[in-house]
Amino acid sequence: MANKFDRLVDKLGEGLVNGLIDGLKSVSHNRYTLTVEGLGSPVSVLQVKGDEPLNQPWHYTITFTSPDKALSLDSLLNQHATFSF
Repeated sequence: MANKFDRLVDKLGEGLVNGLIDGLKSVSHNRYTLTVEGLGSPVSVLQVKGDEPLNQPWHYTITFTSPDKALSLDSLLNQHATFSF
């Protein structure tokens, strides 16, 4: 009986750990959020650089990462996006 109980506890533990790991894969650990319309993959902001000269347009460069290795440039370029902090 104890052996069956141990196996049940092991299975429950594996499911819990795997569920937590899967849930944390899309968690961003920074204060910045970058959302690109139509992009189904999560992105995490790595760095933000800004240039705000007087009487000139402001320019920002946002460097980000994504766990999606198949992410294409076409899915990002010229898309509406929101950056917030």
